[in-house]
Amino acid sequence: MSDNKLRDYFNHEKERFIGEWKKFLSFPSISTDSSYAEACGECANWLADHLLKLGFQCEVLQTKGYPVVFAERKGAVERPSVLFYGHYDVQPPDPLELWRSAPFEPEIRNGRMYARGAQDNKGQVFYFIKAVEALLAHNIELPTIKMLIEGEEESGSEGITAELPGWSERVTADILMVCDTGMIDASVPTITMGLRGMAGCEVRVHGPSYDLHSGVFGGIVANPLHEVARIAASLHDESGKVAVPGFYDGVEVPSMDLSKRVSEAPIDIERLQETVGVPFVGGEKGFGVLERRGLRPTLEINGIGGGYQGAGGKTVIPSSGFMKISMRLVKGQDPQRVLSLLESFIVGSVSEGCRVEVIEKNAGGEALLLSVDSDILKTASRVILDEFNVESALLWEGASIPIIPLLEQVSGAAPLLIGFGLEEDAIHAPNESFSLKQFEDGFRYVTALLQRL
Repeated sequence: MSDNKLRDYFNHEKERFIGEWKKFLSFPSISTDSSYAEACGECANWLADHLLKLGFQCEVLQTKGYPVVFAERKGAVERPSVLFYGHYDVQPPDPLELWRSAPFEPEIRNGRMYARGAQDNKGQVFYFIKAVEALLAHNIELPTIKMLIEGEEESGSEGITAELPGWSERVTADILMVCDTGMIDASVPTITMGLRGMAGCEVRVHGPSYDLHSGVFGGIVANPLHEVARIAASLHDESGKVAVPGFYDGVEVPSMDLSKRVSEAPIDIERLQETVGVPFVGGEKGFGVLERRGLRPTLEINGIGGGYQGAGGKTVIPSSGFMKISMRLVKGQDPQRVLSLLESFIVGSVSEGCRVEVIEKNAGGEALLLSVDSDILKTASRVILDEFNVESALLWEGASIPIIPLLEQVSGAAPLLIGFGLEEDAIHAPNESFSLKQFEDGFRYVTALLQRL
């Protein structure tokens, strides 16, 4: 099928695509907050119904968490089968006051769709679906296509993780396509070669049974917020290394060739620093920016607080304080083991007069590291060159998609991670967006690849 006919179809149906995309985005499918459970279920049902109308056989699979949408359309048996993975859940939109438009009332401004999930991952899921629709509309023979779209990627994928081993027959495929990734530049389609694993928790430090007057009790009662700050400061040493004993056990030292490839990825570091507004001086000393980003494990404090947060002062010793921690892990690290090491370190270091508990513990998937010699990577590189007239870039990503390593194992499929996200999309921040050009580029990539397979 000529590119022109598919582009004509895209242009002709563009307004309908946008309307359907907006409907998909209107569901507040926030998986990390149980008060949005009904919205997550409604979103899953809408998506399954949409795929059913395109000719897929669909199931909404229940898990101990949120439902998973599974869809399949049989195709040419002589061609490699495709399993597409994505997620319909989204990050919380907070802080709401920083949004220019309501996060679940999608709005297009200056060629960009603004909404929570516009890019991550509803936008990228939806251009895949529309690409398949376009190919079917032109009666193009396709391989067997399966879709597995979950509702807990943003909160650890616990539901799908528990059920996936029992779904092996459903999800068996040759190629695992993932579009929940980004590009190093708007003009350079990028193949993601690695993802870090993930684990995290919340630490709560308890002191007195209620907030105390800081004048009456200051100096004689241990302050839980002081203890939270002290524990937080103890998690790293002066060189930026994580100070938890055993944290680096099993970490595989990358080969010189891999380190060189990672360091030479064509990323404009200076421009990226300007975009985020700070120099890249965090992490372990002795490693380059891209090595620290993609090949080294990290421990970050994502939130910290307790006590009075309102205007003016309130002289109290709070009864408790907290911090939220996430860790990004590399090959050789077991998320559950690392999480246990962190818990032991924190519990063993709490000072007298305070009590600590580690809650909301989540050990996500292990790290993923792909080979540059993968056949599907070579095919995808040729498709990108032909379609966009540019060589694809290789990127060893620092982020995580928790389920991918297990999904690779259970499905037996070779992973292919190519997405069209950009840093400017602000995927976990207020005013998340995805340009219509990025959406169309994703559409073009998917139509070209599925025809080539």
